Amino acid sequence: MIKDDISALVSQAISAALAAGELPELATPEVTVEHPSKPEHGDYAVSVAMKMARTARMSPLKIAEIIKNRLAPVDYIAAVEVAPPGFINFRLSEDWLQSQIKGVLAQGDTYGNVEMGNNLRVQVEFVSANPTGPITIGATRNACLGDTLANVLLAAGFQVEREYYVNDAGNQIRAWNESMWIYYRDELGLPVTDDKGEPLAMKLDEETGQPTEAREFKDVRYNARDYARELIEREGKRFLELPEEQAKALVGKEGVKIVLEHNEEDLAQLGVLFDVWFHEQALYDTGQIDKAMQLLRDGGHVSEREGAVWFVSSALGQDKDNVLIRTNGIPTYFVSDIAYHFNKFKVRGFDKVVNLWAADHQGHIPRMKAVMQAIGVNPDDLIILVYQLVSVNGLRMSKRNKNFIPLREVMDITGPDPIRYNMVARSPEASLDFDVNLAIAQNDTNPVYYVQYSHARTASIFKKAEEAGITPQLDSADLSLLGHPSELTLIRHLLLFPETIQDVAKNCIDNGVAELQRLPFYTLELARVFNSFYRDCYVLDQANLPVSQARLALTQATRNVLARALTLMGMSAPERMDRAEQLAVPAE
Repeated sequence: MIKDDISALVSQAISAALAAGELPELATPEVTVEHPSKPEHGDYAVSVAMKMARTARMSPLKIAEIIKNRLAPVDYIAAVEVAPPGFINFRLSEDWLQSQIKGVLAQGDTYGNVEMGNNLRVQVEFVSANPTGPITIGATRNACLGDTLANVLLAAGFQVEREYYVNDAGNQIRAWNESMWIYYRDELGLPVTDDKGEPLAMKLDEETGQPTEAREFKDVRYNARDYARELIEREGKRFLELPEEQAKALVGKEGVKIVLEHNEEDLAQLGVLFDVWFHEQALYDTGQIDKAMQLLRDGGHVSEREGAVWFVSSALGQDKDNVLIRTNGIPTYFVSDIAYHFNKFKVRGFDKVVNLWAADHQGHIPRMKAVMQAIGVNPDDLIILVYQLVSVNGLRMSKRNKNFIPLREVMDITGPDPIRYNMVARSPEASLDFDVNLAIAQNDTNPVYYVQYSHARTASIFKKAEEAGITPQLDSADLSLLGHPSELTLIRHLLLFPETIQDVAKNCIDNGVAELQRLPFYTLELARVFNSFYRDCYVLDQANLPVSQARLALTQATRNVLARALTLMGMSAPERMDRAEQLAVPAE
């Protein structure tokens, strides 16, 4: 990659200057290559001279000049300039830029792949919503972020496994089982009664319309009646023939299956597919809860006091200890999380684990990092990415307050592509207001349609070439004819695609930061640059076929990259769309 080449070139120049005594002996800082804020300053900039100035006791400008003079000549650099206060700016050669189109075309749908992962095994665990209701539009942000990140990490050379963690144990499921049993019997005309013989399902809260006993768990009980009805359609009344406690557990378990079936269908329609659906109950059934607890005990990380069992996280730098087993003997969900991550790292042997959590779980991060230290895992190998909540048309979603919209309802209106794009287009650290009206707008204000129209435009150009009797000669086109500023700008932007993939992957794995918004931003900018090229450069010119062939090659390269970027975001790359040829080029 060109950034890496320039970094190596500068490092070699510094070493040569040190060997020649032109610079004093010092530890060379990392050479970071960036893009200048203004295009007139060149294609790439290096600020290493300013980092070296204090130690070297020399002015940054002088250091920059010394480095510049020691740079070995290379074919991809046309000019090197030193600019105050000590930048070294690089301009790419036009000949080299033109020649890169062949590489983009040759790599096809693998263009953008980078080899930084070295086949390290990475698990990306995402969505993992409680299996007690539909996937909401809030959880959909998690789904889009996680799936896009998995795609990017694959493109960066990692082995990636997508996983959904099914929380089918603990208090939530006990409440769910109770609710399913109440509604299952009630729908069959046999209401469950309390100790006084009063029917629980008939004691409804006036505000929520739910059983009064369900107030604490009204989020899990909200859809139980619907699922109970579906269970009756599938299984009839056979559970009534079983002992009540056994029947209650089975009705709840079958209800979870129904929920997961629907959620898996919805996610698949969104383009999100999981390699593994891991059930929390398996941690109990296979004894991994006990193994993880024993590992903590053996390491001296567990204490018993006040009738409870504690994880002594304060000894690992945390502010306080955390309860593992309550005084009533019931484990906290923290215990399941410990066992689950013990399974990920110690049993299945992942090198890195990435979890995507909603912002309301942020306080859980420090103690999970402490647990990693306690079980002998590098805390940095557990990467927890946090995203903010979602509003729809300005209305904040809250499942607990029954104020939520299922993914399926939104997808029925917009289709999956606008959801995929918009859920990733903002930084996960920023709250997101999903504008349904904008998402379905078929005009230039909607970035989703603008990008997809641009891809359709590339396809329509080749259809018009066929109609005009121009057969593309992509392999033999004279790319040296691509000298127009709009052509060169487009080539430069195509070359930024691998950088974007590398930067997103590196920031996630090395820094624990999710910058997935860079991918839709890149794609939108590529569409804009391509449409400027289309406006400025006549692609199909019968009077100048050599130029047309070169521009067709550039158009095909753009088509490939737009399609690949859309695919990484889980979106379609349409070959035909209405208005594609009338699409306006937005003002800069």
